[in-house]
Amino acid sequence: MGTTTSMRLQLPHFANTLLFRISATFLLLITISLGAYYFWIERTIFNPYEDDAEQDWYENLSEAELDQLATELAEFADDSAGTAAQVMAYGAQVSGYDVELIVFDTAGRHLHSSSPDSLAMAVPAVSAELLQDMSKEDWDYSSYPIADVADAYENRIFEVDLIQPAGTQELAGYLVAAYYPLTISSEDLNADSRMLSTQNNIFKALIGLLAYSAITALLIMAWTGRRVQRLSAGVDAFAAGELSHRVRTRSTDEIGTLGRNFNSMAERIEVMVEKLRQKEQFQRQLIANVSHDLRTPMASMRGYVETMLMDGRKVDPKSRERFLKIITGNLDHLDRLVERMLVLSRFDSGQATFQIEEFSIVELADSVLVRFEGLASEQSVTLDLDVDDDVALVQADPLQVAQVLQNLIENGIKFNDPGGSVVIGVEKIGERVGISVRDTGRGIPASDLPHIFDRFFTGDESRTRLMADPDQLGNGHHLGQSSGLGLASAAKIVAGHNSILRVESRVGQGTTFRFQLNQAQDENLSLAQESAGSA
Repeated sequence: MGTTTSMRLQLPHFANTLLFRISATFLLLITISLGAYYFWIERTIFNPYEDDAEQDWYENLSEAELDQLATELAEFADDSAGTAAQVMAYGAQVSGYDVELIVFDTAGRHLHSSSPDSLAMAVPAVSAELLQDMSKEDWDYSSYPIADVADAYENRIFEVDLIQPAGTQELAGYLVAAYYPLTISSEDLNADSRMLSTQNNIFKALIGLLAYSAITALLIMAWTGRRVQRLSAGVDAFAAGELSHRVRTRSTDEIGTLGRNFNSMAERIEVMVEKLRQKEQFQRQLIANVSHDLRTPMASMRGYVETMLMDGRKVDPKSRERFLKIITGNLDHLDRLVERMLVLSRFDSGQATFQIEEFSIVELADSVLVRFEGLASEQSVTLDLDVDDDVALVQADPLQVAQVLQNLIENGIKFNDPGGSVVIGVEKIGERVGISVRDTGRGIPASDLPHIFDRFFTGDESRTRLMADPDQLGNGHHLGQSSGLGLASAAKIVAGHNSILRVESRVGQGTTFRFQLNQAQDENLSLAQESAGSA
């Protein structure tokens, strides 16, 4: 738990900090905006084509179609009207692409044009050698301007095809494809107007940048503020008494770490409050049960003592002896009650200690059985010891283990029937020694089994059994009184020996309690034979 808490309190990696996330979000928005702006510029201002069809014609279709047109014009080499018609017809198809088609003869003189009012009509001829060079595949149209060559088509021509009749080497002319001449307005030549336009654009850009920054800041702060508000609402709900309330923590930045720390704190507080509630409830139950268990034997003793004081001379010796036995039995019950409460309090406070020794569990079990022979005889219950061969010594606290056996045997006798039996079994289970205490009594109802190790838990029948009959108490049956602490203290002692006290019971068939102890190191003795010989 401490390791987890210290890890949560460490500062997160920079990539998980709120500063990094806000900065990354801002940069991402800036990048998206700039990317969209760049894409828009590329698609509009810096794109020389009006639409996708024009771009497709210049990049993919123009060369093949112009070659085809040159081949068709070669068929009309001697027909000037047919050549003009062909040029005008194809020129009309591509007129929307700002392209002009021009036909020159072999001497470089202008013959036909798809745009009669263009510059081609004003320039009668161009260099035939230049056209010849430009028709070659290795010609680089980016080599403009050409030294010592000045013509009106400079920087405009982008395709030159030879017009050559099929099957001959005779050149009939040149088919030239050129861009329309560029036009410049007077406003574009006005420097002051351009400067003013630039200043206006800069001002608009600044206004747009400020507006963008404000909107971006609002979005980021709204996102951050919403998370802080959720965390604040969770803290307010917890402070209002909703101890089970938790905040959602899916991120790993500072706010997420704060939320997880709050949830961890809330869980610990909820557990502590629940423990306090349980402790308060236990204290109330403790006071009630202790008051009940102390009041009953004390009231019984008070009654007999007062009887003997008031009518001492009238009480015959047999009744006096019976009264004294009842008083002694109740004193024993009070002594056991106090002792078991002290045992449980030592375990609760962490002050319980164990004096671990190596001893014979068989000898210990036999000595405990001897202590209860008189009581078992009064109850007409037989006691027995069942030991397997080769049972080893054990490592445990003999006084504590004896207390466990006493509690279990006492219950076995208390809740048994005349003619019944209580048997202590000892067997070797791997590297441990198993101990069992089984009786042939009335058994424990299934509904009571989950609670029999709870403090002060006693079944209704067991709590009131025989207590209403003073004559039976006088015969030594004070064991019918039950405080509900014996099994609770026995379970604590067994748990302190790294084992679990388990129970098996059926109504009308008896009850069996089992636990295990550690086997002594390097000791394997046939204690069954030794015990049998000593008996």
